[in-house]
Amino acid sequence: GMHVIRAARNEVMSYLSEIAQSSPPVVLRKHLGSTVVISGFNPEEPASQEILAFLNNEFSPHLSDTFKKIIAHVDDVKVGKKRLIGRNARYTGLLDKLDFTQSESAGALPTVAQLEGVSSWVAHVAGGELSKLEDIVAVAEGAESVKNVAILVSGAQNVKGEELKKVEEMMKSKATTFEYTLVVVPEWNDEPEANCAFGIVNVTDVVDDAPFGEDVGSFSREESLRIITEALAIDKAAGKCVVATAAPDAKSLETYLVQGMREIGFDRLQEVEHMVTRGVKGYNEMLATEKEGVAWEKAPEPTDEELALEAASKEERMVLMRQKRQDTEKEEELKALATEWAKREFLRKSLKRRIPIGEEEFIEIVWDRAMFEADLKYRTMMGLAVNESEERAQFKEDQKARKAAAYKKEQDRWNNLSTEDIEPPEQTTAVTFGGM
Repeated sequence: GMHVIRAARNEVMSYLSEIAQSSPPVVLRKHLGSTVVISGFNPEEPASQEILAFLNNEFSPHLSDTFKKIIAHVDDVKVGKKRLIGRNARYTGLLDKLDFTQSESAGALPTVAQLEGVSSWVAHVAGGELSKLEDIVAVAEGAESVKNVAILVSGAQNVKGEELKKVEEMMKSKATTFEYTLVVVPEWNDEPEANCAFGIVNVTDVVDDAPFGEDVGSFSREESLRIITEALAIDKAAGKCVVATAAPDAKSLETYLVQGMREIGFDRLQEVEHMVTRGVKGYNEMLATEKEGVAWEKAPEPTDEELALEAASKEERMVLMRQKRQDTEKEEELKALATEWAKREFLRKSLKRRIPIGEEEFIEIVWDRAMFEADLKYRTMMGLAVNESEERAQFKEDQKARKAAAYKKEQDRWNNLSTEDIEPPEQTTAVTFGGM
């Protein structure tokens, strides 16, 4: 049978590094347009403010610079304005962008007329109500300007895989005039985004009885909003219907992938693109092609050997950090030794005859030599090989060469000076300071 392996974290890291180096930047959808509508977000609930923050976030210019207008489709515009236009809306620029449309009845979708001029639509469907998706598709088909629709279904923990597959079939056949992305998550929790790794599985690959895996759990509301807003912009997410699940297990491949991307420096846009387009499936396919018939499965418990390996790679990281610390310490110690040598030298010389400069200035002048002496002393103290006479001779040679070069440079500069440089004319203009 297929033998189960546990790919080491390092293997995942090198796989990701390769991708990071070879991947072109994330391609954005061409027809995002400048107006986005959000529907299914109750202004009384935190998701409504969070989705606005994601669409109007200076760190996501692919969204905030793209959308000049955000329309919140709500049941009651008065309540919407009161709740969504907070004190900081002015500073974040949201005030200039935000508009409202009011639904014709409680919970109703925007009408075709209300979508006029709207190019992108983020629709939230609560309580796993998949039946609403057909209506969304129908309205979007009818609205000529709508080119992109991202649908987030939350609270879908009781939905069956078969139902999801039917919805995907429906979207494939009925959504012809716009690009769509569907993300389905179980019930929401209040954890902040990027707190926990996540996995994404294509609807075509879900298991009927357990589309979200064995133990469903809940999903961060903020994370789901991050995923759906990034997916709206990502060209490669178009046409995708996926389920997302949290991956709290520190030893899961999802965790290795997501944490690895963050360590390497993928931004969230790249991270979401990677998880939607490749993710765990992509990694397993790579393993299957490279190492016949081997796929990642959740490891049993790690063997002692594996634990030792992990400890070893941790140890390596610790050694590097220790090395860095020691280098800094050595540098400090060398400086102390050099200062000590220079002070002694100053004293020695000033006992012989009066020196026309102070100690500080003297130390500055002999600093190179002082560092050289300090290095000799340091290595002697550390029991490292030191060939004093040879190294001294070499140091003097180098000093001489440096002096000669400096002297030549100074001479050239002197030869190129004009009388004007040597005796500058009287300055007649008034000198002003800090005129800004």
